Amino acid sequence: MNTALHAPQGARFLDGFVKLRFLPSLFGDDFMRAENNVYLYAARYLTNYNGGEWTFVHLEQGGGYMIPPDGTWRFENPENWSVAEVSADAAGIIITALVLNHRSWMYDRHDEEELCALFCRRHRQLMVWAETHPEAAAIFRALD
Repeated sequence: MNTALHAPQGARFLDGFVKLRFLPSLFGDDFMRAENNVYLYAARYLTNYNGGEWTFVHLEQGGGYMIPPDGTWRFENPENWSVAEVSADAAGIIITALVLNHRSWMYDRHDEEELCALFCRRHRQLMVWAETHPEAAAIFRALD
């Protein structure tokens, strides 16, 4: 398994003050709750996750994702019987995708068309990116 961060052309790791604009750009007006969901999902699905500094990745075609602290992560989802050892980068794609999907469904159910459309668009952008990832098979298996 490749544990290096996957950042070919078209993605950029953010630092400094640029990070402050990333979450509102990714999650819109829902950025505080969505960010919290990322950490809650990490605690739920990543074995031994207990916080840490996350890396933010902006995708050139739009959207992005959050990456948990470096290392190899064991992703377990008993709801779809998925278990995988993945890099931090792949774990970040999986967790961010789960949150984007969950929030898009939630806003669809609550007639919030703009936020639903934003989350659907961000999810599609992330899935296009995930197709190019060296761990694409594990990512899509986890999201199945």
